[in-house]
Parts: sequence; structure tokens; C-alpha cells
Amino acid sequence: MPSVPRPPSFRRALAHRPFFLLWTSQLVSQSGDFIFDVALLWLVLQTTGSVFAVSLVVVATLIPVVLLGPVLGVYVDRWPRRTILLLTNLGEGVLVAALSGLVLTHQTGLTVIIVIVFALGVGGQFVRITSNAMVPQTVGTTDLGTANSLLSFSNSTTQVVGLSVGGVVVALFGVDLPITYDAITFFVAALIVMLMSPTIGRPEPTPAGTGPRFASQFSEGVRYVARQRFLVELIALGLVVNFAGNAVFALWAPYADLVLHGGAATYGLLGAMIAVGAIVGAIVIGKVDTRRTAGKLLFAGNAGVGALMIGLGVTRSIPLALAESFLIGVLLSVINIPLLTLVQAKVPSRLMGRVMSVLMGFILAAAPFGAYFAGSLASATSVGFVYVAAGGIVIATDAVGVVAMREVRNVTY
Repeated sequence: MPSVPRPPSFRRALAHRPFFLLWTSQLVSQSGDFIFDVALLWLVLQTTGSVFAVSLVVVATLIPVVLLGPVLGVYVDRWPRRTILLLTNLGEGVLVAALSGLVLTHQTGLTVIIVIVFALGVGGQFVRITSNAMVPQTVGTTDLGTANSLLSFSNSTTQVVGLSVGGVVVALFGVDLPITYDAITFFVAALIVMLMSPTIGRPEPTPAGTGPRFASQFSEGVRYVARQRFLVELIALGLVVNFAGNAVFALWAPYADLVLHGGAATYGLLGAMIAVGAIVGAIVIGKVDTRRTAGKLLFAGNAGVGALMIGLGVTRSIPLALAESFLIGVLLSVINIPLLTLVQAKVPSRLMGRVMSVLMGFILAAAPFGAYFAGSLASATSVGFVYVAAGGIVIATDAVGVVAMREVRNVTY
């Protein structure tokens, strides 16, 4: 008689000490990240008065994903993953502390901010790829979905607190305090990573014939992705959807200021409501067996997100915009958590870093162009028009995908 799979359990996932430490380190560092985001983009908007300048800073955070994302996975699979997390957190802490000093001495300019943000984007990409690759090494396959839900839950919880508190703190005390706090969280996260056993995240042996060279290891990851039809379809869909999505999120601060006529607190609350929705979505999806429905949830969720983007573009009501942001957050969890779990369950651990980096790099390749497009189009038209156009792009792409992308629609694990 076949064994019955154990139901998902948050408690069981957290009982794995390596995962608990990984989850805790992410919780701490992310609490500062979202406060930092509010402070930084508000600083740029208020000092330059330019929507286009804000979009340029967002582009700088996304360029590392495109330029380095597909190749970083080689090193994530080659180097000890615990060491990568430790050194990256320390490096990001030093960079943010330096920015805090520049703000205090009034030496920040747009060029300096873009350079620092680019470097932080490189570090952030390393952390995302490494932590995603480590999850299957810290819990069993049965608990993968629950573990990803917990990571999403903590990310969204810190986003709620960070964006809400960040908006208020910036309004009351300025931008330096939240930037300094972000630097501290990186150092604390590094200390938590040090508590992991050095055996966690060790690279697995390389098969004969691939060799230690970068080119052979990188091409092995690319070939694996190319042979998986559902991954190819996912990349094609994700390119367009992320182009449109980043067009929306790049203008979050100008949307709060120029469309809703709110201040820094409104800007923070919009992001916080997305995070609240993502928490609700993570709790719900973490209790659902999505092994046969991940693709269907992707298409249904994308259609809903596109409609809500259009809704944001036409509303001028802060409460309605907050409600629409909440629903976007719910749908993002419903889309992303099952897909991440699907990839982690199907990809061999020794290839996980490369496959994750290639997948993320290609899916997000259009994201900087989306942010640049948003700034340029909004300067010529309006922020609301950009939101409506972006929503229409998502819905149209999703409709094509439902018809043409059978593999990703029906994929199981």
C-alpha cells in the first residue's frame, strides 16, 4: 500500500536547525532592507524632484540581476554557500554604513547613490540565489513548500513593518536613521549565519567530464534549463510580466506623491499592504498541496495582478489603492511560492545555484528596461497611464500563455 504524504507543517520545517538559522538571518536582514528602500527612494525624489531619477535608481538595483544573475550560480554551486551568505552580509553592511556616513555629511549625489545601490544589488542577488539553493539542503522534499512559505511570510512581515515604520520614521526623523539601521541588520544576520554548521551548504562533487572551469559549469546549467520545456516557457512568460511589473513598482514613490497626493507615509503603506497581502497568501498557500496546480495558479494569478494594476492606474483614492495593493500581495504569494517549490523539487542540488541564477537572470532580464520605460513614459504622459498600460500588457501576455504554454500550465512534481 503506497505511503500517504505527510501534510505540510510549519512547525516541522522550523524544527530543522539549519533552516531555522537561515530563516532567522533572512528575517533580520530583510527588516532593514525595506526601511532602507523607503528612505533611499524618498531621498532621491525629494533631492532631485525627478521621477526619472527615481527610475534610474531602481534600474541600478536591477542591472546586476541581468548582467551577473545568470553567472553567479556557478560560484554558488562551487563555493560553500554558508560562506557566501556570511561574506555577502558583511560586505553589504559596510556599504550601507558608508552611505549613512555620506548622508550625515551631506555628500550624497545621484551618481554616488547609483554606484552604491548597484553594488548592493550584486550582493542581494548573491544572497537570493544562495538562500534559495540552500533550502533543499536544510529540509526534506515534503517540507519544501512550507519552508518557502515561511521565507515568504518573513519577507512580507518585515516588508509590512519596514515600509510602514520606514515611512513614518522618514517623515519624522529623515533618512539617515533607517539607513543606519539597515547597516546594523546586515552585521547581525552575518552573526546568525556563523551559527550554522560549516557542513551546511557545502558544494557537491562535480561529475566527471564537466571539469572545474567556469565555462563548462555554466554551460551545464544553461543546457539543463534549455532541456526543460516548462522552464523555457516560464522564462518567456516571466520576461514580459516582469517588464510590466517593474514599470509599476519603479514608480511607487511618484505614484504615492503625484497620483494619490500622499507623503512618505502613504508610500510606505502602499508597499506594506502588498506585504500584508503576501503574508495572507503565504499562510494559505503553505497549507495547500500545489504539486499538480502550480502552473494553473500562475496563469490565474497573473490575470488578477494585471487587472489590479489597471485599477491602481485609474484610482485616486488612497483606501482603494491600499486594498488593491493588498490583493496584489496575495496573488504574488499564490504565484511565486508554488513555482519556487516546483523548481527546488525538480532540479538536482548540485545544479541548483546555476539553474536558479539562469532562471532568475533571464526572467528578470527585462526588469531594468521596464523601470526605464516607466520613467520615460511617465515623464511624457502620467504615472497613471503607465500603470494602465502595464496591466494591459500582463493580461494580454497571460492570455497568450494560457493557450500556447501547455508544459508550464500542466507541470507537476
